[in-house]
Amino acid sequence: MNNKHLKPLISLIIPTRERADTLSFTIKATLNQNSDSYEVIVSDNFSQDNTKEVVQSFNDSRLVYINSGKRLSMCDNWDFALEHAKGEYIIFIGDDDAIMPESIDKLQITIKNKPNLVYCWPRVVYNWPKNDQRASVSCLSPNTNPFDINLKKLAKFIVSIGGGRSTFLPSVYHGAIAKSILDIIKDKTGRVFHSTYPDIFIAFATPVFSDTATNVGYTVTVTGRSPKANSGIIYNDRDGTANAERFFKEYENYKIHLSLFPKINVLANLLADTILVAMDKFPQFYGDMYFNYNATWAYINQHSKSFKWGITMKDIIQERGEIRKYHSFSVFKFLGYCILYKLSALYRIFSEKNINLGPFYKNVPDNIDDFVKRLSDYQKETQKNSPK
Repeated sequence: MNNKHLKPLISLIIPTRERADTLSFTIKATLNQNSDSYEVIVSDNFSQDNTKEVVQSFNDSRLVYINSGKRLSMCDNWDFALEHAKGEYIIFIGDDDAIMPESIDKLQITIKNKPNLVYCWPRVVYNWPKNDQRASVSCLSPNTNPFDINLKKLAKFIVSIGGGRSTFLPSVYHGAIAKSILDIIKDKTGRVFHSTYPDIFIAFATPVFSDTATNVGYTVTVTGRSPKANSGIIYNDRDGTANAERFFKEYENYKIHLSLFPKINVLANLLADTILVAMDKFPQFYGDMYFNYNATWAYINQHSKSFKWGITMKDIIQERGEIRKYHSFSVFKFLGYCILYKLSALYRIFSEKNINLGPFYKNVPDNIDDFVKRLSDYQKETQKNSPK
């Protein structure tokens, strides 16, 4: 039975711009599901390549193509795409990401059997080939039993450490959020996505309207890292910085939060800015919370080299007088958080070296669609051979 005329349970949205080479594999993976009760919306941000032709090459009633008609900022394109979504739950992924085979089918069963407004899942990261480097896997979180996450407690903790663990909060990006929550956000703030990081904004807006999120325990989406992506600055030495700068310029005359020190690379301020915007939009929840600027400076110091922000610890300390004109700043607290970040980075490096990548330690497919198929087979085989 074809249910294409019925309201879908899930809307899977893929914002894209001139990345047809990876988009074709992303679409192929999203359609590798049995269910008809979901839709895949490709929101083309006025691409000048063959993006439209790539989408039209797939003959599938679940696939919807829309075009913005002009170049939009990321937030505007996400809002534009969401206006076309009919599903009860919304998932955003990138045009270099993928969906695990039959995972939408499983997620629909989970939603019906364990109702919640927010869902997330274990993280897997696939690194696309670049230059002369082969594809690789940098994160392969194992499947677990389902469990609930206290969103309010987690959001409060992340604010208290200056936003350094923001990706721990479930979001509409590589997560599923009830459209009813997004509708409330729009009703209260005039639109759904604010600031320059729409995914991070929603991660901090969601705890205002939902106490918990359910981690389903199995992989649904896989994060792809490709040289053309906005995050490519740490993955592509040649074009990454240019991509990031172009991304911000498309916000035209965007002004960062007034409490942030403006005399540094603006890209270094965008994470804190996004969190502070969310806190300002929802004072009923965040009004009595203290945002930890000292920890934010430690975060900037830790990641400045990777993201090419050009900010050193010496620079930060020398500018302490000017920084205090915008917010409180303690050199001793800043240095203490720098030590904690360094220890955390060392632990992460040690942990990544000990991650069991199974058959993907060296032999990784050169496109994300083949990777998720192989990963699905590997997980099934592992589950089959695991002790009962």
